[in-house]
Amino acid sequence: MSDQSFTLVPTDWLKRVENSLGDLHSRLDGATVIPAPEWLTISDAAARLGVDRSTVHRRIASGTLEAKGDGKLRRVKVG
Repeated sequence: MSDQSFTLVPTDWLKRVENSLGDLHSRLDGATVIPAPEWLTISDAAARLGVDRSTVHRRIASGTLEAKGDGKLRRVKVG
């Protein structure tokens, strides 16, 4: 037996949702979506970039990677 639940919704609400989705689709047609940059730990940034942690530290020092915070709270902007 399924655990699905159903809710009755007035048809005019469904029509509004359908119109909104159609409007959104037309606005996004041909659009390029770029993910927002993420702030990662040094270890996570190294894993994401496929490099060693020391490489991440060198890139931060050289200005190639943006970082904020200190110590364990340090985060690297990736993306």
